[in-house]
Amino acid sequence: MTINPPDTGTGVRTAKGTAESRVTLAHIMSEHDTNLYGTIHGGVVMKLMDDAAAAAAGRHADGPAVTVSVDRMTFLAPVRAGDLLSAHAELERAGRTSMTVAVRVTAERWNASGPTAEVATGCLTFVAVDAEGRPRPVPSLVVEEGPGHDGA
Repeated sequence: MTINPPDTGTGVRTAKGTAESRVTLAHIMSEHDTNLYGTIHGGVVMKLMDDAAAAAAGRHADGPAVTVSVDRMTFLAPVRAGDLLSAHAELERAGRTSMTVAVRVTAERWNASGPTAEVATGCLTFVAVDAEGRPRPVPSLVVEEGPGHDGA
């Protein structure tokens, strides 16, 4: 869905909807991802979350965006080898050059249909950068109904 056409002369859109940057990344966890306790290392989950958030931020910015901060990261349940993790990322806010991305991680067994459990959540901030690594403007954000939004 296109909210606004490109602005005059720059090719940068003035606004984009949340659905345009929504991303889901999935990865099957293996024994190589486990920690000393036999569960998946938190850093592995964090990387998947950062990758999904970066993809969402890059889609919104129409180009490179770098992680500036991890504002919140919460681990809700352990993950085990054989779990299929899915990281669902969506923009919550867009400023002049920065974007806040919410990520929700779910787990299910890779080889069976069944219940899906929410295992982690997070909020990360990104800044769009130009070819020289300097901050550059991003489109404003139009929040739409959809996954992650309850309409309230």
